[in-house]
Amino acid sequence: MRLNIRSTHSRRLVGLLSLILSVQLFAGTPHIQTDSPTAQTSPRSAAANSKHSAQAKNAIKYRNTKYGFTFSLPATWKGYTTVESTWEGYDNNGPHGREVLTHGSEITLVNPHSVPTKHYQDIYIMVFTHHQWNSLQRADFEISAAPVGPGEYGRNNKYVFAEPPRMIGYDDSYGTEEVLKIMRSKPLHPFDIPSAAH
Repeated sequence: MRLNIRSTHSRRLVGLLSLILSVQLFAGTPHIQTDSPTAQTSPRSAAANSKHSAQAKNAIKYRNTKYGFTFSLPATWKGYTTVESTWEGYDNNGPHGREVLTHGSEITLVNPHSVPTKHYQDIYIMVFTHHQWNSLQRADFEISAAPVGPGEYGRNNKYVFAEPPRMIGYDDSYGTEEVLKIMRSKPLHPFDIPSAAH
């Protein structure tokens, strides 16, 4: 007696397809693929995302309401302090030699890892009025002997915030790589200051 192999194979295939269809119907609607592919996350990138989320959650935010900006710092900067000092804009060619023409505030975020015997890189934020900044761009005064001037971080309706010339790597401070990484993340976010009521 000869078996009809093709017929047996067809019946098995039909039975298997019926079983799959039944499972799909009982399990719910099958997944429909869209035009845009779903991003697959590798275990390594998932771990990196988790680490980044944890860092963002633990991040420290310095908020300055006097000048209108926030500055994001990593959790490793817990315990930092701030110091407000003054920068001077001067003219070396005045009738009496070096003459201070203008000045403004400079905020220092002091690295919490510094000890008397080991200095870590601090972060400096120079604060200019818009008028002062425009004058600086016209070279009406100088800030330092560096060949480049301050670099703008951002601005709000009243002030321009800038990085001083030679802030990073000018001396032998530790922690410069971390500060470079912080600065690359664009940590300063200005916000407008309401005008005082008259």
